Amino acid sequence: MGKVIGAPKRHVRYRDPVTQEMTPALYRLRAPFFWKNTIALFVVGSIPLAIYWYSFKKIGGDDFSDIPIPPISDEELKKLKLEYESKNKN
Repeated sequence: MGKVIGAPKRHVRYRDPVTQEMTPALYRLRAPFFWKNTIALFVVGSIPLAIYWYSFKKIGGDDFSDIPIPPISDEELKKLKLEYESKNKN
């Protein structure tokens, strides 16, 4: 069998082999896509933000004034206060 030749190292001209920093060639290569990527980021990011905004706006408008609250007697209120205080002591 012959010698196996590996894949060429294409990244060598775009990254410094020692520090892995971007070379000027990679900056030039990415430059035309900067504004397109930035716009895409805002478009894709605005979708979940709009959903969250809509959800909070809908939830914040709930009005529970039409739900009747059952009356509570003074004895029951004292009993509940004692129960609450005993739970907080533990």
